[in-house]
Amino acid sequence: MNIMTALMTAVWNVPLKAYFDPWAIPPGVWVIFGVIGLPVYTAFLGWFVGKPRDLKTLALGSTLFLLFVSALWGGLFVTTMQIRLMFF
Repeated sequence: MNIMTALMTAVWNVPLKAYFDPWAIPPGVWVIFGVIGLPVYTAFLGWFVGKPRDLKTLALGSTLFLLFVSALWGGLFVTTMQIRLMFF
């Protein structure tokens, strides 16, 4: 047993013959991250590989994007916890 296999088995309890089946993922995940997210991924990638490249704009756009996503996920989490406390 090599070090990587031992680490994966100990930390994540991953079996030695781990098998990933992409078709076992629910269809909603494919739609959200694949179809709806594609324009966002394209715009985000354009900031890094596009010409002319302006590092200040790249940093500003990336920061705003990450702040927006964090605020969205954080707000959804808080809303979910409020619903859980009020109704369950």
